[in-house]
Amino acid sequence: MPRYSDEKNAQLLIALLKAYGIRKVILSPGTTNIPMSGSIQSDPYFEAYSAYDERSAAYMACGLANESDEPVVLSCTGATASRNYVPGLTEAYYRKLPVLAVTSMNSTYNVGNLMAQTLDRSRIQHDIARVSVNINPVNSQVEMDHARVEICKAMTELTRHGGGPAHIQLITNYAATFSTLQLPVVRPIT
Repeated sequence: MPRYSDEKNAQLLIALLKAYGIRKVILSPGTTNIPMSGSIQSDPYFEAYSAYDERSAAYMACGLANESDEPVVLSCTGATASRNYVPGLTEAYYRKLPVLAVTSMNSTYNVGNLMAQTLDRSRIQHDIARVSVNINPVNSQVEMDHARVEICKAMTELTRHGGGPAHIQLITNYAATFSTLQLPVVRPIT
């Protein structure tokens, strides 16, 4: 039986991946993406691949998306490792490949405050993703509804008007607890 992260925003993202029929995930495990990678690995629905080198992971995603004609998810920490996605996402952008990059970080409050391994993603290069959204921790129904809309916005861009890559910045609390047995019931927005 799958066990999911106790972080509600990660649960929501995983539930929406399923709702959109997205199965292929390339994980580059690190500390901040523990909620995502731990949950994906425990769920037999997903076809999970491991790639410790993020640059290679991004090109693997391009190849998988091209060959399968399906969206592919990338997951890594939001620190400097995520910068290694840029060449592969650029390739995905110009080839209109449906690659969803999920970068996880602990807090946007640390941006600009000399915190190690913290990057500012408030603006991204125009040719690496059609849309970039920020998903904060979820503590209320209003926050859950907002996160759902933002995640759906990113997932819709994967195939809308010819498709292409999208980016989700998932803010996590590093929770390495996986006691949740059921994902939230969600429906995609199309």
